[in-house]
Amino acid sequence: MVAISSIGTYLPKMRLERAAIAQAMGWLTSSAGTGKGSRSLAFWDEDSVTMAVEAARNCLADQMPDTVRRLVFASMTAPFAEFQNAVLVHGALRLGRNCLTEDTTSTRRAGLIALHQALEQGQTSLVVAAEIPKHPAGSSSESKSGDGAAAVLVEPSGDGLLCFLGGSSITRPFADRYRATGRDFALEWEERWIREEGYLKIVPEAISAALKAANLSPTEIDHFVLPSTIAGCAKAVGQASGLGHARLASDLAADCGDTGSAHALLMLAGAMEGMKPGEKVLVAEFGQGATALIFEAGPAIATMVPQVSRQIKSGLPERNYLKLAIFRGMLEWDRGLRGRVQVNEALTTAYRRSEELLGFVGGRNRQTGTIQFPPSRIAATREGLDVDALEPYPLADRGGTIATSTADLLAFSRHPPNCYGLVDFNGDGRLMMDFTDPGADQLKAGDAVRFVFRIKDIDERTGFRRYFWKAIAADTQSSRTGGE
Repeated sequence: MVAISSIGTYLPKMRLERAAIAQAMGWLTSSAGTGKGSRSLAFWDEDSVTMAVEAARNCLADQMPDTVRRLVFASMTAPFAEFQNAVLVHGALRLGRNCLTEDTTSTRRAGLIALHQALEQGQTSLVVAAEIPKHPAGSSSESKSGDGAAAVLVEPSGDGLLCFLGGSSITRPFADRYRATGRDFALEWEERWIREEGYLKIVPEAISAALKAANLSPTEIDHFVLPSTIAGCAKAVGQASGLGHARLASDLAADCGDTGSAHALLMLAGAMEGMKPGEKVLVAEFGQGATALIFEAGPAIATMVPQVSRQIKSGLPERNYLKLAIFRGMLEWDRGLRGRVQVNEALTTAYRRSEELLGFVGGRNRQTGTIQFPPSRIAATREGLDVDALEPYPLADRGGTIATSTADLLAFSRHPPNCYGLVDFNGDGRLMMDFTDPGADQLKAGDAVRFVFRIKDIDERTGFRRYFWKAIAADTQSSRTGGE
């Protein structure tokens, strides 16, 4: 039976408090800082691609990447409009060359549509959804939204975490929100219209079709997942669909906000933390139609490591609203003399060194076991030089220990100070690396670190961005979610 064998999520550490948004923008617009709690905020060097990579790493865990036959990247906020973003995710994950890659976008339902397709096709597929939304300053959408990612691994057979029972996707030309090409911000229509004519009429139709495909009655559903930023909408849809008895999944509004195309999968992962084997869950999503998918929890659900709750708990409160504006490029600021250096795109080098730059693959000497980065034909040894002695050696999951650290206030950084130092890889090898995430300036010699895929720099003239791996403090953020 086709099943979801693993699921992974990622929430950035920063949590911008809505009270801080209200304090900064409330004088101008009453919608600023709508609601309580906080929203997740990606660091300056994160985007939908880097978050997708982290969610996928948590999803794959001990799985062999070369078994993935198809990778789908879903996002309405991908960094590149022309150039396949999924290729970057593919490279960072070191997936096989025969893995089919695909981008899907334009609707918040993109992630669930991609999952539905993967389940129907029945081949080993990795579906990743990630968003870093951009909204007008002080708007309610800015407050309600959040940054995050989720990934699911679909396999054609086995018990898995969730066994697929049936689903349905229907299409309707219902424009609840839209963003024209070349525009920064999406526009939304009247909330009551969206609720009454959209959610309450279209989503129940998809749910009914999914129940029929699974040969189930509404009373057999134990959990119901439906993202919506409209208060009480998910509950109303559940009642209209005969699911009023089902446990309604948390919308995570107070903890991270709505993460767009990733949110249905993020909420599903959260709901799975409280599920038992044999229980059935229906996950639905609205957007130019609706998709509804039904699963039954397998025995592996009992051994699943909670991830959403841990990532929420590990969030760091942030009260500086201007960080959102600066990170999103919505506010011009004085970069100083050191911030005017142009970034060379170096597309030729990016391709020729793609395994090293995207996959963080070094080299290991076959005779001595010495680790070297970057790899080359010439390997240094105590006795001299060896030619063609290195074999590929992935470093992304090795982790390491800081040997030296520097917090540089003179060098240009979008979040001063600029932090870097020497890192000793676990096992062998040493490399000068950038440190990132809030609190990077607190890292010191002897601290354990792990490696994350991030933006290296951005060419402000063309919008091109380069990626590489950086070091962050080793913590529980990297906990895996999967069955054993």
